[in-house]
Amino acid sequence: MTLAAAPLAPARVLGAWDETPTLHALRLELPPRLAGAHERPGQVVKLHTPAGEAYFALATAPSPDGVMELLVKRGGRVADAAIAGGIPDRALDVSAPFGKGFPLEEGRGRHVLLFAAGSGIAPIRALVQHILAHRDAFDRVTLFYGQRRGGDFAYTREHLTWERGGVRVVLCPSREDEAWKGVRGRVQEVAHSLGFGGSPPESSVAFVCGMTAMVDDVKATLARAGIPPERVHLNF
Repeated sequence: MTLAAAPLAPARVLGAWDETPTLHALRLELPPRLAGAHERPGQVVKLHTPAGEAYFALATAPSPDGVMELLVKRGGRVADAAIAGGIPDRALDVSAPFGKGFPLEEGRGRHVLLFAAGSGIAPIRALVQHILAHRDAFDRVTLFYGQRRGGDFAYTREHLTWERGGVRVVLCPSREDEAWKGVRGRVQEVAHSLGFGGSPPESSVAFVCGMTAMVDDVKATLARAGIPPERVHLNF
C-alpha cells in the first residue's frame, strides 16, 4: 500500500491524555476491516483531520481487539487538530496500519539494543511490548531513550514494568537539568559510555527511531563499536 492510496475509516477514540507537556496520547479502536493490517511493531497509520493529513507510528504492538495508541507531539498543524478532535467516544479518520515495521526476526536469539529519541519512543514502545510478550526469544535487551529534559520522558509509568520484564531502561536527557540525578547526554554517547548495556557487538542488533541526525549518529557510533549498518534496523 502506498501512502497516497491508504483508505480511511472512522476509528472510535477510547481515551486521550497527556504523557508529557508536549506529547499527547490517543487510544483508538480500529474498525475490524482495518485492524487485521496491524501485523508488526513499527507500522504507521495515516491520520486525516480538518487541518490536513499526517503519518504517525503506532505506539502499541498488534492487538486482536483492534485497539491501538498514537503519540502526538503538540505544535504541528495536523497534530494539534488531532488532539482537539481526539475526544473520547468521537472518531478520528485513520487508515489501516501499513509499512514494513521492524524486522523482528533479526533480533531473535540476539542481544537487542533499542534507541529512541523524542516521539520516536512510540514505535519503540510497540517493539518493547512485543519483546515482553515473547521475552524468551531474545537475549539481553537495553533501551536508550533520549529527551531534552527529565520531565519530557513518555510512558514513565511503564518503565518499571519494562525493567521487571527484562528490558533495561536507560533514560538520557541531553540538556542540563539540575533535578536529574542519572546519566546525561545523547543516546549514542550514553550507550557507548555504558558499554552498550553489556551486549557484545558481535551478537547484537539495534532498532532505532528518531530524527535523521540522531539515527545517523547512532549508526556511526554502532559501526565504530563493531555493529555494522546491516544490523541496525529502522521501521520504514
